[in-house]
This record gives sequence, structure tokens and C-alpha cells, in this order.
Amino acid sequence: MDLNHLCDLVERLSGLFIMAYSVYFREKLHNVALPRSWFINLIRSHPNLRKQMSTLLPFTRTIIELMRRVFKQVEQYSPFPSDTVDQFRADGGRVTNITGPFYIARM
Repeated sequence: MDLNHLCDLVERLSGLFIMAYSVYFREKLHNVALPRSWFINLIRSHPNLRKQMSTLLPFTRTIIELMRRVFKQVEQYSPFPSDTVDQFRADGGRVTNITGPFYIARM
């Protein structure tokens, strides 16, 4: 699984959840704090923010589990290539003990 694509998806879904949460509970987007690039990209797609929030908790649990798996792979990292197949890749290469934490933080 490519971590860049996964992080892009997590950012998009997180932004939509944040915006939908605000609309669902407050009926407005006032005081929503998101990175500017997220907000611009999300608004351009004209999302329907009047959605149920019932999938927020499963989404959160799934992302936490994925972060744990990335962390586990980083802990087992060896600079010497082996026959084992890494579950996560980034930029066409292995996730290392240096790059892995950046992807975890991004998620």
C-alpha cells in the first residue's frame, strides 16, 4: 500500500468529517479550523455535508490500526533488504525508520 495515497485519502476524509461534523451539530461551518489547501480542495468538489456521522468512529479506529501497522513495520526496519514483503511503501521504496514517523504524523 502506498502511504502517499493513503495519507491523501485520510486527509480528504478527515477534512470532510470535520466539516460534516460542524454542519451536523452546529448547522454552519463557522470556526472550523482546517489547512487552507484542504478546505479549498474540499469545497471545490461541492460535498454534501448533511450526512450522518455514524462512520466517524469506525474510520478513526481503522486509521489508528493502520498507523500501528506502519509503526510496527518501521520498528522492524532493517537497512539490509530481505525476502520479506513490506506492507507499506512510499515513493516507490521502503518505509524506513526515518521516513515512517512522518507518514504516521501525516495520518
